[in-house]
Amino acid sequence: MSLIQRLFSGNWRRIIGLFWFDLVWFAAVAGRDGWLPLTVLLVVVQIYISSAGRPFNLRLYAQLLLLGLALEATVISSGVISFNGGWLPLWLLLLWAGFVAMLMNTLDWVAGRYWVAALIGIASGPLTYAIGIRLDAAELLRPEWQLWLIYALLWSLYMVIFAKLMQVNGGQQNAENTSTS
Repeated sequence: MSLIQRLFSGNWRRIIGLFWFDLVWFAAVAGRDGWLPLTVLLVVVQIYISSAGRPFNLRLYAQLLLLGLALEATVISSGVISFNGGWLPLWLLLLWAGFVAMLMNTLDWVAGRYWVAALIGIASGPLTYAIGIRLDAAELLRPEWQLWLIYALLWSLYMVIFAKLMQVNGGQQNAENTSTS
């Protein structure tokens, strides 16, 4: 097995995908419009990492991306948060494009594990928005506890749907096959 094959198999695939997404997140949130070319490049690589050595489910990717954008539209429309750069700025769309690729790659093992998925959503979802607000990527329009509550609820729901879609689309099987690598 070559070095590239080893890097994109099993847990290495997940670790690389997770750390690469940190770069995507930083470029999109901290750099916003000024770093769009870099963010695009990082997202393209994120998608490559997600698909390296295994089939990429474009239909599942599109479903999760649209669901994530619906999550954002819900919170924006409720008047809790306003993003720097417009209603759904390009940097935010790119962030979601990278996030969904990372999610399918690093958390495929969550398939069918609904409570784990919900807890991941509750713990990680609101935190990223709270940090983004502090980096001036968004403006909080309501008390912060509302941001935490609404994003915790929506992100837990998003992650449960993700766990179901991954299970239906063979994510758990893929996770079992790569965990032995």
